[in-house]
Amino acid sequence: MTTVHRHLRWHRDRGGTAYRTRRSFPATPANATVVLAGPGSVSALDGEGRDDRLLRDLTERLVVGGAQVLDCDMPARDPKSPATEEDRRVRCERLGQLLDSSRHLATGPLSLIGFSLGGQALLRLLESGAPPRADRVVLVGTVVEEDVFMTSRIPAVELVYGGHDLVGYLADASDDKLPPAVFDPGMYADWSARHVIGTHTPAVRVHVLEGLGHTLHPCGTGPARDPLTALTSLVGAEW
Repeated sequence: MTTVHRHLRWHRDRGGTAYRTRRSFPATPANATVVLAGPGSVSALDGEGRDDRLLRDLTERLVVGGAQVLDCDMPARDPKSPATEEDRRVRCERLGQLLDSSRHLATGPLSLIGFSLGGQALLRLLESGAPPRADRVVLVGTVVEEDVFMTSRIPAVELVYGGHDLVGYLADASDDKLPPAVFDPGMYADWSARHVIGTHTPAVRVHVLEGLGHTLHPCGTGPARDPLTALTSLVGAEW
């Protein structure tokens, strides 16, 4: 059984707030590098929520496949409130600092995985051209409502949605008594894909995982896909 080794470092963001970065890696030299950006529900690296556990399991699966995984603390936020531009900005900046501070450790193909708000932060980072290139980008539960023009060189972007990931919009902003219009991935996934564009014209593919919700936990009745197997196959657990 592969042992997951971890190394923590303290940093300060541009606002002066201290936070930790973490490198999870195998005993043998890593053959790939993965940057992991969690959803807005995940803040501390040692959190105990359901999404925290999913990210921890995904990290272990990737390390078993030979990769090193980089992630960092994020500011806590109220999960009941919509994500703000400030939420995206701070996450984007910390992810950029994570990449910069770990540049000397990078080895093998570079993959970026973002969940929900973490995926939005990664898209903002790729718009800025940092990093200049990544080999794989996997965005989970990230609805793209407006054109995102990536200046980073990205061969392909994988958009992953749970089959029960429902998105609601106000039917009429002037009448809050009307029920929201609700869409499933069959309605918004391809629409999101058309908004992901770039200087180097990436291939954008959509994957809908049946029986799973927004951050790929089992939802509804019937069989559910194994999210860890699906994600590691997209990223390339065996490099």
